[in-house]
Amino acid sequence: MKKNRAMIVIDVIKVAILFIACTILFYYAIQWIHSEYEDMHRYDRPKGSMLKVDMKNNGTLAQIVRFYQNGE
Repeated sequence: MKKNRAMIVIDVIKVAILFIACTILFYYAIQWIHSEYEDMHRYDRPKGSMLKVDMKNNGTLAQIVRFYQNGE
C-alpha cells in the first residue's frame, strides 16, 4: 500500500515538473516572438502595388450588391 502511494506521489511530481518546464518554454517562446515583432512599424507604406480603398457611403444595399458582383 505504501509503495502504491509512493509511486503516485512520484508520478504527480513528474507531471508537475513537466508542466512547469512546458510553461517556462511557452513563456520564453512568447517573449521571443514579441521581441521579433516589437520593432515592426505597422503604419509604414506597403511595398508593391497599392489600391485606394473606396470610402464612399453609398448605402447598405449598394455594398451588398457590390459584394455579390465582385465576390469580395
